Amino acid sequence: MKINYGIISTAAIGKRFIGAVRANGGSVTAAASRSLDRARAFCQENNIEKAYGSYEELYQDPEITVVYITTINREHFHEMEQALNYGKHVLCEKPFTLSKSQAKEIFQLAKEKGLFVMEMQKSLFLPVTDLIKTYIDSGMLGKLHQVNMSASFQSPKASWMHEKDQGGVVYGSASYTFEYLDYLLEPADVIVQALGTRGKTGVQDSVSFNIKMDDVLISSRISMRGPAESFAVFYFEKGFIKTNEYWKADRCEVHTDQGVELIERTVDFEMKYELAHAEKCIRQGLTESPVMMAERTLRCCGLVDQVMESLDQQ
Repeated sequence: MKINYGIISTAAIGKRFIGAVRANGGSVTAAASRSLDRARAFCQENNIEKAYGSYEELYQDPEITVVYITTINREHFHEMEQALNYGKHVLCEKPFTLSKSQAKEIFQLAKEKGLFVMEMQKSLFLPVTDLIKTYIDSGMLGKLHQVNMSASFQSPKASWMHEKDQGGVVYGSASYTFEYLDYLLEPADVIVQALGTRGKTGVQDSVSFNIKMDDVLISSRISMRGPAESFAVFYFEKGFIKTNEYWKADRCEVHTDQGVELIERTVDFEMKYELAHAEKCIRQGLTESPVMMAERTLRCCGLVDQVMESLDQQ
């Protein structure tokens, strides 16, 4: 089965997606924008055959097997719904939707149509993430008891990131935190407490989480008020593991009484692992991933709903 990708929107992240597809030997056949000029410029820059001046035109292209949706956050639900109704498999950037109820509708529609849909969450498929999970599951460093996480970046220029109904750090980045931890720890019980601050437009520009997943305590901060070190540290009974920018980590340090071991898993395009997984699922006729499954997305969408409700009361 040949898989041809179409990209919905000409957002900058699309270039990384194209690199990952091609690194896996795949083909990006078309890209669409609401501006034909923008679509043509994007396609020319990235050596893509077809440019469309509307999303619907791309959905109607019979050569497109899978669409990658990278629109602004509040458009994810509508574009996924459209793509599925046109018979396309769907990969959608995080956040999958802006509510758990919307996510439920999408997964139900995909199931009814017999089509594959998955939230793009590259961190779960990285070699470094697999290594950390091996340490957690095997008990090689004893039991994991605490995690400390940090993600910071400069305030984005994109205006939509400063709109309260779709922007800010919770909608923008909390899914990384929750889904990464959900994959690594597979908790039965989760408690989340959140405190946040707001920028001039009222959007959440920083947030701190205290999380308990079963008997593991987690502290996590996300900020778009300025750059700082971004990392995750996992504390075990017999040592700790620290990784850089956990959502795209290419190395980690394993600290024990014997010293520090640096383990590197350098990758050219970090999305290529989740893409290889998605393509395998599509070829097997699945409607959801056994890793980034509907249940995981729904669970974490529910946590974001809970956090946003709590922050709105502060």
